[in-house]
Amino acid sequence: MSLNLIVKSIVSLTLVASVSFADLLTKELSGKENSGVKLSKAASVKVDQYNVNLTQVGAGLRTKKVLVANVKVYTAEVFVSEPQTVVKTDADLLASVAQSKTAVVQLTFLRDVEADKVQVSFRDALVANNIDINSVEVKSLFAAMVAGGEAKTGKTMTFATNKNADGTETLYYEDNSGKVSTVVGKDLTKNIFSMWLGIPADDGLKSLKADLLK
Repeated sequence: MSLNLIVKSIVSLTLVASVSFADLLTKELSGKENSGVKLSKAASVKVDQYNVNLTQVGAGLRTKKVLVANVKVYTAEVFVSEPQTVVKTDADLLASVAQSKTAVVQLTFLRDVEADKVQVSFRDALVANNIDINSVEVKSLFAAMVAGGEAKTGKTMTFATNKNADGTETLYYEDNSGKVSTVVGKDLTKNIFSMWLGIPADDGLKSLKADLLK
C-alpha cells in the first residue's frame, strides 16, 4: 500500500468521524420480516454527496452459540447498485457483490453485544478469509467500532462501499449512534464483506450465508 493511501485513510477517518451524524441508508420496506426486523426491497445510500439507488439482494439471521444454546445476534441485509451482477452461489456471491459500484451490508441487532465481542467476531471472520487484520484499513475500521461503543438491541451498524475513479474504494461505516466514519483503500468490498459473504468463520455465519443465497 502506498504512503498516500495510508495517509488518506487516516485523515479521512479523523475528519468524517467527528462531523457526520445522519442516516446513511434510507430504506423502502418490503412488508416482510426476519426475526421481527422489517426488511427492505430497496434503499438509497448517500455517498460523495449523492444518493445512490440500491436493490436488496438478500437477508438472513446471524446466530451465535453461547454455552449450549444458539442465540439470535442480528439480521443482515445486503444491497447493491447493480443487482444483475449478483450470482447466488456459494463460490460466487462475494465476488459478484464486489462488482457493484456501490454495495451495503446493514446489521440490525437483536440483542446488546459488547464492543469487544463484536470486534472479536469480525476479526475471526476476516482471519477465516485470509484478510490482514493489521492493515491500515482494518485497524481504522476497528478504531471506529471501538469509538462507537456496544451494539444495542434494535440499532443498526451499516457498512457501505463505493468505487472511486482512481481505483480505490471508500468504506462508510455508520455505528449505532449514526456517526459515520470513512476508510479509503483497495478491494474494501471484497475484503470487508467477506465477513458475511465469504468463508464462514462459524456455524452461525454459515447459516447466515445460506439465508443470503436464497
